Amino acid sequence: MGHGAAGPLPVTAEALPTTLPDLLARAVELHGPAPFIGVRTSRSRERSLTFAEFGVAVDRAAARLAAAVPAGGRVVLQGAPGPSVAAALFAAARAGVVLVPLDARMTADTIDRICALVEPSALLLGSGATIDVVAVPRIAALPVVDLDDLIDPVEAPTEEALRVRAPAGPDDPVEVLCTSGSTGVPKGVTVTQRMLLASTQRCLDTIPPAPHRFVSILPLSHIMEQVAGLIYAVAVGAEVEYVAGLRPDLIAVAIREHRATALVLVPQVLDLLFRAIEREADRAGSGASFRRALRIAPWLPIAARRRLFSRVHAALGGELRLVLSSAAHLPVSLQRSWEALGVEVVQGYGSTEAGLVTTNFPGRTPAGRIGWPLPPTEVRLQDDGEIVVRGPSVFAGYWRDPVATAAVFTPDGFYRTGDVGERSGSGAIRLVGRTRAMIVLPNGLNVHPEDVEGALGAAGLAEPVVYEAGPGRIAVAVRPGSALGAPVDDEASAVGAAVRAANRRLAQHQRVAGWAAYPEADFPRTHTLKVQRGLVAARMLGVPLVRVAAEAPAA
Repeated sequence: MGHGAAGPLPVTAEALPTTLPDLLARAVELHGPAPFIGVRTSRSRERSLTFAEFGVAVDRAAARLAAAVPAGGRVVLQGAPGPSVAAALFAAARAGVVLVPLDARMTADTIDRICALVEPSALLLGSGATIDVVAVPRIAALPVVDLDDLIDPVEAPTEEALRVRAPAGPDDPVEVLCTSGSTGVPKGVTVTQRMLLASTQRCLDTIPPAPHRFVSILPLSHIMEQVAGLIYAVAVGAEVEYVAGLRPDLIAVAIREHRATALVLVPQVLDLLFRAIEREADRAGSGASFRRALRIAPWLPIAARRRLFSRVHAALGGELRLVLSSAAHLPVSLQRSWEALGVEVVQGYGSTEAGLVTTNFPGRTPAGRIGWPLPPTEVRLQDDGEIVVRGPSVFAGYWRDPVATAAVFTPDGFYRTGDVGERSGSGAIRLVGRTRAMIVLPNGLNVHPEDVEGALGAAGLAEPVVYEAGPGRIAVAVRPGSALGAPVDDEASAVGAAVRAANRRLAQHQRVAGWAAYPEADFPRTHTLKVQRGLVAARMLGVPLVRVAAEAPAA
């Protein structure tokens, strides 16, 4: 992919309305009968709504919420991504209530602590909800509303029913997104419509409006999915199909039958899908020629790459040209593999607290970089490399927690991301690591686990997790199947060879002393499938290492 001239591309997108209901009203007027949103839980699409039908669903849900919940009241929500959960977000803004989405992986104890923080007035449950209401004392007595009932295709409520009170304003809370892990006191990020629409505006500045058809599997409790997969689609009149679950075959069917033009995925799912393509090539007896074509493709123009892999594209519907990736580290090798197929990978960077901060652009996707800051967002690198951010997409504070809020802002109002970055000559930023994840060696040198993991990935390990096994000892945890292409009975040998190969590329202070197999089938993950590094490190304490003999670095 060409990188173009230095600096970001010009911003030309039309300004968006300031509230979600106004944005939806514009979409209904412009695209009313066009298909908008559907969900696939098996090999057939189960539910689909046009923009006009979605507008009616939002009106009905808003009227129900306004009748059941006081203005400013909090409503806890859980359900699989799809039309009903999407409608709840717009309905909350219309009804002046605050939505608190919960991830399906949250434990009953975590949910109970979140409820203690936000004090909800009602519980919305959709298909795919996993909450055991009886096991969560703080919600056991709450009124429960069936989320799917809210969007049944019935006559829209009258305007009188929706005038009972004013909708949420641009700077009123519309969501509380809780970022706590499995332990500790939860922190609730207070999200406004202005924040969401500011990030959506940056998406428009990055990816110009087009008749996109998206396929996405991310939960709508994640801000990336809300912005890039839902609100952006409303803004440009795109069609969205959600897929329940992580089965690569089901995702591939959705992409093919929906004739998807773009995917909104986290890197781990992108990796799952590419591995499924490789397995299919092996099953068809063309694995060797497929991998040979991957080596040739980077020297060819995009159109030639797509012709070279015409069978792959036919299996994916023939229209896939763009992948939007965020929420976790994107390995350079994975990005280049998809681009070799002729699919552009646009990587974005942001967080729940800061919204969309930086991005690459179609035609400008330098591998290993998270792109350029998006005006009017201001991005600064502190003396220690920490990325700090100020702008309209940045949150004002944590829900009812002024102490935690003050701790994450600089004196001049920049949000401290906790991520460490560096700039290239063109101004694009590369993530180096996390301030809290950094390993400080006894000699004072710093090691960023992401740098070591990048070398291990390039040497053939899938998703290695680097941790400190003792003072000055860098180790890597691997899960079953981490040694790509290695027979199961020879995996240990392949892992050792990959670690030694990575060590030859790493500086002396970065080298891995040994590795250990993670004692479970998979690493603990967040709801966006990001590995929970701290939990992995804690689980690996005391696990014996397979030591790796020291080798001299390559000349």
